[in-house]
Amino acid sequence: MSDRYTPLQKEVISGLTAGSVTTLIVHPLDLFKVRLQLLITSTTKKGYRNLWSEIVGSDLSLTRELYRGLTVNLVGNTIAWGLYFASYRVAKDYLINYNHRIRNDKDLSSWMYLSASASSGMLTTVLTNPLWVIKTRMMSKANSDLTSMKVLRDLIKNDGVQGLWKGLVPALVGVSQGALHFTCYDTLKHKLVLKNRDSDEITNLETIAVTSVSKMLSTSAVYPFQLLKSNLQSFQASENDFKLLPLSKMIYSRSGLLGFYKGLSANLLRSVPSTCITFCIYENFKSFL
Repeated sequence: MSDRYTPLQKEVISGLTAGSVTTLIVHPLDLFKVRLQLLITSTTKKGYRNLWSEIVGSDLSLTRELYRGLTVNLVGNTIAWGLYFASYRVAKDYLINYNHRIRNDKDLSSWMYLSASASSGMLTTVLTNPLWVIKTRMMSKANSDLTSMKVLRDLIKNDGVQGLWKGLVPALVGVSQGALHFTCYDTLKHKLVLKNRDSDEITNLETIAVTSVSKMLSTSAVYPFQLLKSNLQSFQASENDFKLLPLSKMIYSRSGLLGFYKGLSANLLRSVPSTCITFCIYENFKSFL
């Protein structure tokens, strides 16, 4: 069955599948993460319990509230993962073909993984940013009847087409998180786990271990940029005309350096298991194909 698909087709199919399944599983945690990030610019002092009470007390059913913005998040993550894995494969193939001394992924250096993942991340970020703006706004308010089309119309009406790329600068800087993650992942996978193996297949336990370490390191390193991006994409950004530097100064004056890590624990709780799920599905599906 493995001969039916090219390496690039395997990457696309595996990425699309992994992204969609993971999103369905961890969407409620993503909602918590977004709302916690937005609290840093709010005048109210809320925490985990307040947010949970707000969700439980919603006029909508608990399931509908927890899965607010699911459609756009599902579409966004499915496209993003498929596009990322595909462009990452193309970038690595280019590096392999460019240097005759490199035969396969195992021969690539950490710097090569970094450059390939960074270029893939920038492309994916620019193309999918409008979906994340819509998702952030849909998730930001409880007890609302917002739809993705309503958010889109209001966004273009109030901010113009350029509003679809709000938060792009910190998002592009935040690409370093994905680049670091893939660099750590592929370096650990090929240089440590698969070092003395002829096969490229990796067990689920090995995938979980490698993914967890690489994800925790990369997420913690660049989390402040994710927080800034969420706040620049929120409704408050339009209402208060947030700009990157003034927003950064406001967060620092209110909460110091720790303010840039608001919601980090919730993000790790969401991102580490979800990324493990994503990569387990990705590796298994790629092997199956």
